[in-house]
Amino acid sequence: QLLGNQDHIKVELEKLKKTHDEKQQKLEERVLALGKELQEAKAALGDSRHRLAEQSAVLLTSQGQLREVEAENSRLQLRLKELNEEYRSRLAQYIRDVANYMDSKPSSVPGHSKAPAGQAAMKNFVDSMLRDIQASYKSREEQLARAARGYKKRMKDLAKKHENLLIAYGLQREQIRSLGSSAMDCGPAELHLSVTDPELLTNSSRELRRLREEKAKLEMQLQELQKGLDLISGHDPNELFCPRQLDEEGWAELRKKLREFTLSTQEDLEQERSQLLTRAVVAEEQVLELQGYIDQHLAR
Repeated sequence: QLLGNQDHIKVELEKLKKTHDEKQQKLEERVLALGKELQEAKAALGDSRHRLAEQSAVLLTSQGQLREVEAENSRLQLRLKELNEEYRSRLAQYIRDVANYMDSKPSSVPGHSKAPAGQAAMKNFVDSMLRDIQASYKSREEQLARAARGYKKRMKDLAKKHENLLIAYGLQREQIRSLGSSAMDCGPAELHLSVTDPELLTNSSRELRRLREEKAKLEMQLQELQKGLDLISGHDPNELFCPRQLDEEGWAELRKKLREFTLSTQEDLEQERSQLLTRAVVAEEQVLELQGYIDQHLAR
């Protein structure tokens, strides 16, 4: 029977071979198409990286140019202020010279000679006008100075509130980490949310920032140790519970010490900052009193 079915078997084998060849050809075509798409994707990725590098270079150049333009703008503003002062002083001197010249001219009206008391009429008028102008300038400068002081005070108050919020955020983070698992996401560290403007940073803020940097480094080291302990405990199933239990106890102890250190340091720094703020307020009041004394008495 097998010998009689050889022709049928050959036909079936030919069909299977033909189907296999068709599928193999389709597969090769698909592989070629995927290879082509991969090459196109690599080329597009290379172009994107090239454009990204160009844009990064342009961004760095633009940032450098922006800093240069800001510095040039500051220099030009200072120069403009100096030129305004020089122009005001020259203009006042020219007006005084014109007034002196007008007062020194003889009277053009016949039969009338200027009395000595009336020879300085123009000069008195000009002096009065210049005094009014100087008073208006001084009033405007004082108004701008008060506005600047108020703006700085508001910025300092906002920085202080932000610092208090950061302290509360740090305490809440520590509480969440002490109550929950070590793998729980407690949000970014306080260091990433702190103020970086040098004008708003006080000595206590700088010290707190330094401590936060050290705390972030310690947290990273603790996370690495946690990962290492997890790997070590995962290799031995018979001792799986004991290392994890010891690890949790060690974590709790480390978090407790870190929280005590943070609280004690923050308390000391808060006291120091309150003292410095008190001294700053007293110093500002003294400066205002001295400025008022200078404006009132030394002008004479």
